Amino acid sequence: METIGLVEREYNDEADARDIAGIANGDRDAFQRVHDRYEGLLYATIFKVLNDHCDAEEVLQEVFFSLWRKANQFHENRGRPVTWLNSMARNRAIDRIRMKQRRAKLRDGFNDEQTVNPQMQTAINGSQAATRRDACRAVRSAILELTPVQREAIELSYFEGLTQKEIARLLGEPLGTVKARIRRGLAKLKDTVETEEE
Repeated sequence: METIGLVEREYNDEADARDIAGIANGDRDAFQRVHDRYEGLLYATIFKVLNDHCDAEEVLQEVFFSLWRKANQFHENRGRPVTWLNSMARNRAIDRIRMKQRRAKLRDGFNDEQTVNPQMQTAINGSQAATRRDACRAVRSAILELTPVQREAIELSYFEGLTQKEIARLLGEPLGTVKARIRRGLAKLKDTVETEEE
């Protein structure tokens, strides 16, 4: 019996574990059962951390997406399914807070730099604009050449601002694997961009 606020709910660990194993094998009905059973609980856990309905809805979707992809990482001998799912939801919510804090720091740092160095806002000429446009096209093209896992790791690192440890936890991958994906991806980006510039 698990107590959530003032509501007591009974969870069937055996059935939950069976459904999670089914999800790991691509069983959509098992996924729907877990979704229906835990949507409210996980939303409450996430909202308690974020205190924002819109963010909580987005993070809830991320949790269920992660469940679909990472269900094979659940092991019954390490704890109850409800605890595993709740931990996943709480960790994802904490990641969202950290990401927002990092973005706010970057934005504040940029605004401070603009105030201190207004000369940075100098206009660029047509030749510089063309060079920048070509560089952007080359980078976009190079990103498409990456494998999906390399692209995902690089986007989380450079566009979402996550650390390599946070990416490893988010993807459920070893830290060394994430580092290797980013390193290889960046090397491939460099090679592709340099080849296009020749």
